Amino acid sequence: MENLESTFYAQGFAKFPATDFQALGLTALEIQDLQQVGQTEATHVTVLTGAIAAAGAAPVQTCTYNFGFTDAKGMIATAAVLEAVGVSA
Repeated sequence: MENLESTFYAQGFAKFPATDFQALGLTALEIQDLQQVGQTEATHVTVLTGAIAAAGAAPVQTCTYNFGFTDAKGMIATAAVLEAVGVSA
């Protein structure tokens, strides 16, 4: 799940500039917070894969994902779903 979330945010922020999120009505602080969520997910991947490897196991490899979002609005909608699933897991 952490690989999926980390890749999701990295792809989304690589594809859509901050101005796309501002056009949706997000403030600079909200955009920064959303970017921080992505950075936190990347940190989770680093920490967990390191801990798994240190325990002598092989971490799960990152998959290729197709999130299907074509605009910032779709990314935000997908983020809401992914975060809800992540929290419930």
